[in-house]
Amino acid sequence: MSDSDSYEMNEDEEEYDFEYSDDDASNTSDIDSENSYYNAKGSRDDSLSSGIAAFLAVIKTEESGEKTVWGFKSLKQLIKCYYKQEDFKEMVEIYKKLLGYISCSAVTQNISEKGINSILDRLSNEKKNQDLLHSIYNETLAFFSSGDTKNERLWFKCSLKLGQLLLDVDDNVRFQKVINTLLEKSEDGSQGTSHMMEIYALQIQMYGKTRDTKKLKDLYAKALSVQNNVPHPRTLGIIHDCGGKTYMQAQQWKEAKDAFFISFKSFDEAGDHSRLRVLRYLLLASMLHESAINPLDSPEARPYKDAAEIQVMTRLVSAFHGNRIKEFETILKRNEGGVMDDKFIRGYLEELRMSVRKKVAIKIIEGFERVSFGWLSGELCDISEEEVERLLVVLILEGRISGQIDQVKKYLTITPPTPPPTTLLMNSITTLSISLQSALATANDSIPGKAKGGGFQQNVGFGIGGIIGEKGWRGRKNLGGKGADNMVM
Repeated sequence: MSDSDSYEMNEDEEEYDFEYSDDDASNTSDIDSENSYYNAKGSRDDSLSSGIAAFLAVIKTEESGEKTVWGFKSLKQLIKCYYKQEDFKEMVEIYKKLLGYISCSAVTQNISEKGINSILDRLSNEKKNQDLLHSIYNETLAFFSSGDTKNERLWFKCSLKLGQLLLDVDDNVRFQKVINTLLEKSEDGSQGTSHMMEIYALQIQMYGKTRDTKKLKDLYAKALSVQNNVPHPRTLGIIHDCGGKTYMQAQQWKEAKDAFFISFKSFDEAGDHSRLRVLRYLLLASMLHESAINPLDSPEARPYKDAAEIQVMTRLVSAFHGNRIKEFETILKRNEGGVMDDKFIRGYLEELRMSVRKKVAIKIIEGFERVSFGWLSGELCDISEEEVERLLVVLILEGRISGQIDQVKKYLTITPPTPPPTTLLMNSITTLSISLQSALATANDSIPGKAKGGGFQQNVGFGIGGIIGEKGWRGRKNLGGKGADNMVM
């Protein structure tokens, strides 16, 4: 703990947890303990040793009499003081006395839970002394697991905190023991499904570290199947982050994008710093999906558009949507903002490049009858002609372009799109109406006494026929090398 917050372990809540009795005026012992407590706090601010002595005096006066909330709060202050002095042995002894105040109902359940949680949270954040942390957690779990002080809700919360602590320090053996105990307690039905999402979230984090994709996939499915449970937003963020990565491995880009978006919103709601990391993954999945919608335009993501950690990805997305492939490649090659330092993003680098190349290739060949590999290579940042050929094969197989590849002469001949049925019908009507017009004109000329060319001369088909035909294809461009091979036939 820093000097500025050594004593601020949710201290504000202490000032407003009032206890009411039927006869407050006659409760002189409470008043004496309260006065002694605040005097001790004043002494602590002047001298740590004087504060410790004063708090111990408050505890001593209650040893032979009735225990009060002020004794409980004095014990909390002593824990902080001993922690600052790094007298961890004495700190554990004082913590045991604090649990004793809970067992004799000296404080309400609300006050006791707040006090225990504040101590555990602060010690877990510090991570200075692992042996001390395990001692405190073991005392807490043993105290709340059985007997008159059994409190399954607080026991579960404490076990989950311990599991997260062990996970953070990579103590996998102890972590697995905690998980097994949590699962056993959950399976006996005493807590229903209220903590299953949290347990799955812990397991997901562990298997995420070991890259066990099969386990992650199974856990994600189990987490989604949990009913009647409203988990903490951070828990939901962890689970859907796992789901997004699972979908990415299966190249299900849309599903990955949707999962990352839920994860981002959940982390954002929880105020967790992981939100920016997941937002980068959301932008990655969006580009791989070739979505026309920019996630940064959503109300949830817009506030982070100019965040330092996101600015490079913002430029990358902008270049992607604008088909500016040279700018896109420059950002990746220079590793601007360390975007490629993220192992997860780096693992999808080739798919990302293929995505932007396909998008740009479709755009630039539009309007041509034939294009050479060499020309396409230059337009796509000088990739090899072999890469151009692979790209065109993928686009043809995906049905995004129609054409034939000449592997010898290295060019693509684009096939005119097949007219839709309505166009074919209109062409037939046009042909029929022209034939009808010709037949009527011939019949009219054969009638005696009629001047040639007189009678029914309406042009019922020319207007339609003039719209449809091969005019568009005759006017298309051809781009490639020189010579007769590149002429439009």
